[in-house]
Amino acid sequence: MSPPRIALFVLCAVVPAIAYRLGGASLWYVFAAGYGAAAALSLFALAQDGQLRAALLPRAGDATVALVPAMALFAAVTLGVTKVLAPIPLLRVCGADGALIGIAQTHGFGAFTEWLRDRSCAAFGHGSAMQGTARAAFVITVAGFEELAWRAGVQQALGERLGSTRGWLVASVLYAAAFLGTGNASLALLALPTGLAWGAMYRFRGRVAPAVVAHMVFSWALLCNNAPFVVRGSL
Repeated sequence: MSPPRIALFVLCAVVPAIAYRLGGASLWYVFAAGYGAAAALSLFALAQDGQLRAALLPRAGDATVALVPAMALFAAVTLGVTKVLAPIPLLRVCGADGALIGIAQTHGFGAFTEWLRDRSCAAFGHGSAMQGTARAAFVITVAGFEELAWRAGVQQALGERLGSTRGWLVASVLYAAAFLGTGNASLALLALPTGLAWGAMYRFRGRVAPAVVAHMVFSWALLCNNAPFVVRGSL
């Protein structure tokens, strides 16, 4: 594997952990800078292989391919939060470090949903220092860089070695594993199905544009427009 692709893999592996540990506004700066560098390495590798134009060129139908899965995943996450994790609106109010209100004496499935709700709250709260237009701009930018890095970079490299289907599946697992490095498993649980979805677009469409659009729309809806959790400093 070439040095640029080795650097790409390293960046993709460490950026989520570093960003999450810093938290606040720094989380978004590290994500943008780290994934921006990884995206540049990905584009460089594609150009060296003569595949840059083919990977980036959008085509008819890309918008539909992107928007339908993105909104379906957003609906599934929202329903999961509002109907399973936090059916009472007050339970969706989060602090910077997790859920503000706990559910006492949970066991079995209830204990799992309470743990997942708390970890999901912490994930939302960790980057809450940046809000408004700046937050939306960073969310959309990071989503685009992430797809260029992971799908057009990591998945492309693995596909060349393992075959396109195995490359897609292995890249999706690595994508989720990278978010395990944050110490917040809820991020990895979200990254696995979304990574599989965005990766499938690259695998079966052969271009990164649908995955970029889908990831941007999903992230904007989940983190900016209709976020299922509300982050507050106190009740």
